[in-house]
Amino acid sequence: MLSSAVVPGSPRVLIVDDEPSICSALVQVLRRAGLDPIVALCPHEADALLSVSIAALLLDLRLPDMRGDAFYHLATARFPHLRARTLFMTGDISLDAERMISQTGCPCLWKPFPNAVLVDALREILNQTHTNVSAY
Repeated sequence: MLSSAVVPGSPRVLIVDDEPSICSALVQVLRRAGLDPIVALCPHEADALLSVSIAALLLDLRLPDMRGDAFYHLATARFPHLRARTLFMTGDISLDAERMISQTGCPCLWKPFPNAVLVDALREILNQTHTNVSAY
């Protein structure tokens, strides 16, 4: 598990992706944006890190042992505030991937994406006060 230094008062974002190099890059981007990222490299690890202190979930669709959309449903059953605060990311451009993500009602970034787009998308969902978020 990778983690960042805690930035007091910053929103905590749980990054769930099985590629350590992507996670490392995302941590750097989110820290520079003033967020408090923590990383899980698999759904089991992510499940152990879930808590009410997680303000947003940055979730890869393709994960070992479980698809990201399945983990989303498990996570949001325990922590309903994450329904409106999950941002998917994927390199899978298939119709199945698009369908799976659209069924959650969450936005998605298609890899690769610019850092500024990621930060803007996270800030938007962190500022949401309703449960339906439009896709990017």
